[in-house]
Amino acid sequence: TRAEVYDRIEQLLDEGYTHLQAGGAAFSFRLGTGFAGFDTPATFAQVNRGLRARVAVYVDDFGTALTALGQSFLSTAQPLSLGVYHVYGTASGDLTNNILTGTPQIRANPLLIAGAQTRLNGQPDLRATTKLTTGEPATGSSGTTSITSDQHFTVYPTNTSPVAIIRNEELILLRAEANIGLGNLAAALPDINFIRTTAGGLAPLVTLGTGDAPLDELLYNKRYSLLWEGGHSWIDYRHYGKLTDLPRQVTGGVFFNKMPFPRNECLVRDPQPAAGCTPEAGI
Repeated sequence: TRAEVYDRIEQLLDEGYTHLQAGGAAFSFRLGTGFAGFDTPATFAQVNRGLRARVAVYVDDFGTALTALGQSFLSTAQPLSLGVYHVYGTASGDLTNNILTGTPQIRANPLLIAGAQTRLNGQPDLRATTKLTTGEPATGSSGTTSITSDQHFTVYPTNTSPVAIIRNEELILLRAEANIGLGNLAAALPDINFIRTTAGGLAPLVTLGTGDAPLDELLYNKRYSLLWEGGHSWIDYRHYGKLTDLPRQVTGGVFFNKMPFPRNECLVRDPQPAAGCTPEAGI
């Protein structure tokens, strides 16, 4: 079950953390450049705790998330880009980044610009304007509906641009998310305002509001801070039952609520999913 999978992930991360604490001053192997600054057992343990916090938030274990974040590399005094990355290269045996800027098949949803909050000068959130640019339009189709976008991602400018695995900006937002989950809105507000002002160029909030407002503000900031770094928005909005709040271009378009099992992995599962290894089977 999904719960069993998360339990196993948590167990592996916690066991890894225990081993890293007893790992001595250095690894017996060399880590790649994407782990610069986190390439000793002690510093890599901080990465482990960041990932552990992410998992804890996914299962609403907010107290554990805060404990793990306190043992991670989270810091409002360090760059938001601080973290570990999947790197690419052009040397023999390397792989290149195939989601780079200008890839013809990849366009951003124009509603990301339309839905961005505005800065005091009336311009959109800096995260939108620095990660997206207007360029040549492209049109695709979804059934009988055509979809056109002239918005290009600029997150990966070259075919060797690294992709973040986890970084400081996400950790700060995870701390805000955990505090919101625990009802500690006063503790969440400084972290959200730090990201709003530092990454988005937005004015700070006086309050997070009531009802759904604190969570909606948190999810907005995660969407724009982690744009094109992974399936964060889909995971987050599904987690909170808010998938239909995500912007969509197609009227009546489908919101998928499962991540399909890769067929080859599904076939060897024992027991198999109730739906079998069909396109609908997933988690």
